[in-house]
Amino acid sequence: MEDPSLPAADSPLPDTPEARAAYIKEAQAKSDLTGLARLFEAELLALPAFAEAMKPYFAQSPPHLARSYGSTKAAAYIRGPQLLKQAGARFVEIREAAAHDLWDIQQKKLFDLQCRWRAEQITLPGVRHTQEFRQWEKYIEYCPWLPPITADEVALYQAYLRSDAYEPSRNWHWQDYDTFRRTVESDGNGEGGGDSDEDDRDETDGDGYEAAERGAYGVLPAWYRYHDAATGASSLLALPDVRGEKEAYYIGLTEADKAEKLAAQRARGDLAASLPWHPFIGQKDFTSYFQQFEDPADLPRLLRWYEADRTDYRRRNGYLFEATHWMERALVHQASPWPIAAHADWRLALLAAGMRAWGHQLADVLAEVWQEEEQNRALGLSVTGPKLYGPRPPFAELDWAEEETYQPKFILRGRELAGEPRDFNF
Repeated sequence: MEDPSLPAADSPLPDTPEARAAYIKEAQAKSDLTGLARLFEAELLALPAFAEAMKPYFAQSPPHLARSYGSTKAAAYIRGPQLLKQAGARFVEIREAAAHDLWDIQQKKLFDLQCRWRAEQITLPGVRHTQEFRQWEKYIEYCPWLPPITADEVALYQAYLRSDAYEPSRNWHWQDYDTFRRTVESDGNGEGGGDSDEDDRDETDGDGYEAAERGAYGVLPAWYRYHDAATGASSLLALPDVRGEKEAYYIGLTEADKAEKLAAQRARGDLAASLPWHPFIGQKDFTSYFQQFEDPADLPRLLRWYEADRTDYRRRNGYLFEATHWMERALVHQASPWPIAAHADWRLALLAAGMRAWGHQLADVLAEVWQEEEQNRALGLSVTGPKLYGPRPPFAELDWAEEETYQPKFILRGRELAGEPRDFNF
């Protein structure tokens, strides 16, 4: 069925320069490949130079060649401008991604400062409790006491991007000291996994491959591991957590007081406020609950559909998602041939090749992007901030005195229970 918004195949072609320009502009806007090909084919056939060039060839050659010529020229007119625009967008994308990743350097510096602050080796302006590092993690570009990025730090990050240790930046919890420390202590190298504090359906696909985030939560970031190995900074995570232990003491007093009050409520028969959360909250497999609550007659069909949905989710968000994403980036952005390593699982080999290619492309522009960002900063112009995951309130609207979050609130209550001032001066 013909598109009514496009001209009919037998509609007259333009016969003036003005009409021709308008015809081409409209055809480009509507992606009318057929109409534009008709115009270019007719124009070629009408050219005396074309007729002269076709004299040595078989009589049916001109119409065949003109048809192919017209279609090819029309495709260039319709797709060419958009493709050039996309190429420019890809150029910007790489540079913007490199600018985002520069902030990884600052996150590592902040984390090392956190380790030293927790060990009470240093003080930091305005920092009162450990949870403020999680706040600065979200607003790293506003942190006033982080030293600027240096050329040597950029060079080290470039080496990381080009190394086999590189992992593309994800939604890391960059300042999650407690989890990172537990991870390092449990396996000795920071490679182990951890549980996400969000239900992001982080499933496995049956082949040992973690979908979507691929274990990003709870694992010491790859950049941290590379930096530590290159600089010897891993000893910082081994420093004593003096401040954290003090905070844990006061939090423990509050939790004990809360438990005592809940026990008293239970003793009085007031159970509503002391009941625990249902264990189902946060679970990812609904099978047992379907079996508990659904009509037995409908259950077999529901379970088949449910398993089909879960399998499809793992497929789309596991190998298929990752391989499509990284291979598309590698194929679109990587002009030169790129090696692929041998692997027992060809799918993982594809992912690794795509990620390595992307890392090298970032490394190629990183130093230049850093210089541009520094120039913008020196001139008072805006700079590219870190990549954001989800909304965040404007920095100017933050109330740093607000203590309603769990940890600082429990610390202050613990100070009261200990008969001490309600502050963080301990």
